[in-house]
Amino acid sequence: MGIIVRQGFKSSIVSYIGVIIGIFNILILYNQFLTQEQLGLYASTLLTFPVIYMSFALLGVPSVAVRFHSRFQDHESRRQLFTFIIITPLVGLTAFVALYLLFKPLYLKFYLDHSPLLVRYYYVFIPLTVGMVYLLALESYSRINLRIAVPSLIREVGLRLLNSLLVILFGLKVISFDTMVNLTVVSYAVAIIAMLIYLYFQKRLYTSLDFGFIKHPAFKEMYRYGLWVLLGGASAALLPHIEKVLLPAFKGGLANTAIFDIASRIALVISIPRNSIVMISAPIISEAYAKNDIAHIDTIYKKSSLNLLIIGTFLFLGIWSNIDAIFGIIPKSDIYSQGKWVVLMVGISRIADMVTGLNSEILTNSRFYRYDIVFMLFFTVLILLSSQYLIPLYGYNGAAGAALFATVTYNVVKLFFIKSKLGIQPFTVDTLKVLLLAGLCYFIISFIPDSKSEILLETLANILIRSLIVIIVFGGGILLWKISEDISAGFRSGWQLFRMGILRKK
Repeated sequence: MGIIVRQGFKSSIVSYIGVIIGIFNILILYNQFLTQEQLGLYASTLLTFPVIYMSFALLGVPSVAVRFHSRFQDHESRRQLFTFIIITPLVGLTAFVALYLLFKPLYLKFYLDHSPLLVRYYYVFIPLTVGMVYLLALESYSRINLRIAVPSLIREVGLRLLNSLLVILFGLKVISFDTMVNLTVVSYAVAIIAMLIYLYFQKRLYTSLDFGFIKHPAFKEMYRYGLWVLLGGASAALLPHIEKVLLPAFKGGLANTAIFDIASRIALVISIPRNSIVMISAPIISEAYAKNDIAHIDTIYKKSSLNLLIIGTFLFLGIWSNIDAIFGIIPKSDIYSQGKWVVLMVGISRIADMVTGLNSEILTNSRFYRYDIVFMLFFTVLILLSSQYLIPLYGYNGAAGAALFATVTYNVVKLFFIKSKLGIQPFTVDTLKVLLLAGLCYFIISFIPDSKSEILLETLANILIRSLIVIIVFGGGILLWKISEDISAGFRSGWQLFRMGILRKK
């Protein structure tokens, strides 16, 4: 377990660093040097569309590799698995390119009127998709060899830093926008080469291929599983980005997409801690199912719901209480502050997703795992239909409203399904206590006047005061009311370590 813990810890740190770099890029750097339309293309669609295309072209290879790698343990079969991981995406990419070119007239009709830049760079999405596919395929191969920290560093940090450098060079007029886009494609080639070098030094890289995997006993099962995963994986990849796919086709085009993207990224900070809790809880849920210990799963369900609600609400209060000041700090605030209500709606949708706990993880580890894919498809249809209705009426606010409606409906349906099939649900009296504390906290903050000053220090002082109220009233209330045993225990441990550190210094 030592290597798993070490690699998991390192990977988590790398992921958070990557998130911080990504947020800085979007809110400050890209915003400073790119026009609205350019930002909408580069940040919102150029690096989003290929993620969706990739989910189809991969044919479920990462999930298949993780699930079946235990059947490929000796040197010869390991080479076969490596060949499978390298060759299978070629089939998916060939199908993707054929369909992408076949549907070009439909693509042009969809985006030409409101987002001509998307049409201009139509062909760039093909090499970008190829780069993303093979980067993720190689990362999945590294993961089954229990090496995830360096691949995460390459993808999460390295690529983002290269993007930062390219935008800076463009801002300094060293390169043109066309060159910047083309070099972004090259950056994925650089990342793939870095991955291959890493695998070579780990003695995990095979320079010759072995197609014997076709005759392997697990081959048919692998493809059946992969095609099933493809349905869910494609939906999972589409859902976080669906508004960025639809917005460019409506009035406002990429300019509206840029406003939505910056506002939604501010709100999405709320849900970052969920990944850590999922990583910790999912294996425990799986083990509890193996023992048919539904009572233990119920306990995890309730605790995860409560802790995620507390953490999410704490972050949401901090963001929404200071939203005007946050928009005041970022460049071109007069433009992007129009997305204020997007932050509210996306933020509430994240809270709704967190308060329903680990419902997806509970489903995917149960005998009802196939229903999770059905619910994802339901969510996809729901958000597509609501977006088609609301975006023409309200633009980026309509996209956020569609996301809120679909997210709440999706989670409520899953909530009732789990209740009916397993007899468990995530809410307790403590859930109500958290909401009451949040209401009290925001009520107190509402009496503090907004900072109208353009002086940065005064704006930061206003943010500090409001944030302290959130910490004292909401955070303090959670601890004094002893709402969460886990958070109280974590606070006591942290306080004890802090005191020990102070005493050592003395």
